[in-house]
Amino acid sequence: MYKSLIFFGVSIVLFSCVLLSAQEAKVAARNLEIEKRAAEIVPFLSKEPFCVGKPITDRVAWNSVPKGNIIKDAENTLKTPIPELPESLYKEFYQNGNRTNYQNRRGQKYRRISVFVLAECIENKGRFLAPLEETIRSICNDRSWTLPAHDRNAEIYDGKTVYIDLTSADTSVELALAVSWLGENLSPEIRKQILDNIELRTFQPYEHAVKSGNNGQNWWITGGNNWNSVCHADVVGAALALIDDPVRRAWYIAAAEKFMEPFFNGFTPDGYCSEGMGYWNYGFGHFVELAEIVHQATGGNVDFLTMPKVKNCALFGVRMEVTPGLFAAFADCSVTAKPSAPLVKFLSQRLQLGYADYEKYQDRLGNLKSTGVYCFPNSATKTPAAPATSTPLAELRTEFPDAGIMIFRPKSGETKQIAVVCKGGHNAEQHNHNDVGSFTVMYAGELPILDPGGEVYTRRTFSNKRYESQLLNSFGHPVPVINGQLQKTGRNAKGKIITKTFSDEKDSCTIDYASAYGLKEIKKLERTFELTRTEPGKPNSLLVTDEIELDPAGTFETALVTYAPWTKQESNDKINLIIGTKDKTIRVVVTASANGQLLPLRLETSEINEDAMAKKKPTRFAFKMDSPVTNAKIVATITP
Repeated sequence: MYKSLIFFGVSIVLFSCVLLSAQEAKVAARNLEIEKRAAEIVPFLSKEPFCVGKPITDRVAWNSVPKGNIIKDAENTLKTPIPELPESLYKEFYQNGNRTNYQNRRGQKYRRISVFVLAECIENKGRFLAPLEETIRSICNDRSWTLPAHDRNAEIYDGKTVYIDLTSADTSVELALAVSWLGENLSPEIRKQILDNIELRTFQPYEHAVKSGNNGQNWWITGGNNWNSVCHADVVGAALALIDDPVRRAWYIAAAEKFMEPFFNGFTPDGYCSEGMGYWNYGFGHFVELAEIVHQATGGNVDFLTMPKVKNCALFGVRMEVTPGLFAAFADCSVTAKPSAPLVKFLSQRLQLGYADYEKYQDRLGNLKSTGVYCFPNSATKTPAAPATSTPLAELRTEFPDAGIMIFRPKSGETKQIAVVCKGGHNAEQHNHNDVGSFTVMYAGELPILDPGGEVYTRRTFSNKRYESQLLNSFGHPVPVINGQLQKTGRNAKGKIITKTFSDEKDSCTIDYASAYGLKEIKKLERTFELTRTEPGKPNSLLVTDEIELDPAGTFETALVTYAPWTKQESNDKINLIIGTKDKTIRVVVTASANGQLLPLRLETSEINEDAMAKKKPTRFAFKMDSPVTNAKIVATITP
């Protein structure tokens, strides 16, 4: 027995060594690839560090940027003391899960960097330098630049380790640009303090993680969501602005180029961003800023915008417009989210898309990096203009076939007609909600039926208790409950579009989403959307049909969700709802049937008691069949 145990133990050790050796070999090969690519990039770099935007000494450039209210903002900020960030506030997250209190206070403190730097660069009188240096000194003394929610067990705050998160990376690039733009206007002491802090908090952890292959809490380096592009944009932006050695700067560009591939794995091949519109602005927007900074630093010789998938991903924002000014909100997204105007303007110019309305946007000051990218001449402003063209909003439909997303619009951009966006997908998407089969209805500039969007983040949101939230599990979405069961989580819980028909008069699609519930008794579960088009000024209609077969018989209900006011009207054998405000209401008539015979149906309403990003509680309408069924249909007919 003991010999067997010894043999087993030796086998485990040998197997581990083989795995370790394979991993070490993989990391070594990757590092060699990055070093070779860096050697190719070095000749494209200047001898001096590169700073996006312009130094304060370039008065022609700074006199040309949009001023906005930055001077007034800075003057008001002068009147307020630097917000304090005590340990008790930082560690509140670990006690009760609240993220908001610390993050709001931190945001007030750290935004002083961009406010004072921009005001000083525009005014050039020196009056914002002292408060800026006071702020920087305080920030450099902060024990953590990360958010508590990203600092595992307060390891960074307590001095046990250091790694990079979204906010520490952002702080690094903001301070780096402050040094680059203001130069010797900042005292040598402050410049050294910034350099020392960024070296310790950002450059050393990044280089160690990449070269050792031990990403640890810097998992985002090879991650497939917005963290990858956001952190890389800020880390590389800081490195290019501060590092003297062009070989080391080239290494940062080569590393970021290598690790953009996993970032794009977060998009389907058709360009759909499962993280939602807000995170497309954030994640893809930072990728574009990274691409532009690298483009300028290398004289256009390294162009990330030529990477595969970029064109399709760039179109996501405008393709998701369902009716004028309204965009579908899936995943952790606000229902009011829309694409960033400066981002779409840049993409339209740079990729020669010809979206004339977006290209009219007047750039505004933002944080320092975005100001440097968008408010000064860039590769987009130097690209020849393309002929003006309409956005996909003018089309009757938009499809993301890989993601299972369908958008059906009325004719001629008519806002007093119904439009719909419906979702297949799966329940292991980025910032996932269990929402296969979900949909949103647009009418008259309103969202009378919708996917209610995300919740205000707490410690629970990104924990193993995530789907206790009724906004994140399927209860808070317009999808069925079957035998009392909600949808499952995971990639196998999916919706597949099995039929679709398109014409000028009618669009329809059917989603098979039985697997989303993982119940063996479900023999069939399909949802069909059918939008009928009419001439402008006349009411159109949307039919949403759920058809189920169960063996043995079971309970079945489906649901709709709204933030809008509503009333119920009495009607025999059907449920009749009016949803919306004033002249922007829709009528929803819901019936249940089996084998062509109407069945009893009852309505239960409830408030979804979660803290939604929309800052109000959504109402859930549950349409319930009184008796167990083996087969049934529930049809919602939606008209203006």
